[in-house]
Amino acid sequence: MSEDTFPRATPGTYRLDPIHSTVGISAMHKISRFRSGVAEFDATLEVDDSGEMTLNGSAKAASIQVKNDEQYTHLQSPEFFDALRHPTVQFRSTSVTLADDETLVVIGDLTARGHTERVELRGRLLYVADDSHATERVGIDLETVIDRRRFGVTWNQRLPGGRYALSNEVTLTAEFELPKAKV
Repeated sequence: MSEDTFPRATPGTYRLDPIHSTVGISAMHKISRFRSGVAEFDATLEVDDSGEMTLNGSAKAASIQVKNDEQYTHLQSPEFFDALRHPTVQFRSTSVTLADDETLVVIGDLTARGHTERVELRGRLLYVADDSHATERVGIDLETVIDRRRFGVTWNQRLPGGRYALSNEVTLTAEFELPKAKV
């Protein structure tokens, strides 16, 4: 493993730096990829004395960023996020491991619209002992693909020729910087 990989991080709590972090959502819409982000989210990485890791996070459904008020209203409706009844999307890891090829594998429970599904996210994890401000910092980039129908998001529109306007596969990305909390 390279010098920058996670196993050298010290035990403790690493909290999200929201300025240097993003959460993204993308799906095929008709003939191109629609991309969006979430403005309000949080994440925490816990490292225990044995090196075991736990990653938990949440996002506010009402903070999805789109360029059109009508689209925003539709995404908040019961046909999509149902944000009034389910304002928060949550993730709780059940295992966090580094594979032999240094791929970070995070398995956990994703809850959206009141429904929980087990998901696997893959990506990378980097660690620095000093970020030039005497703070330890972890960087995590993760991605997964979910089937939105499993969370009750079934809205679609049939197009001429039989295709549908929206793909069922949705890609979720998380790019986090997490400085170690001062004790």
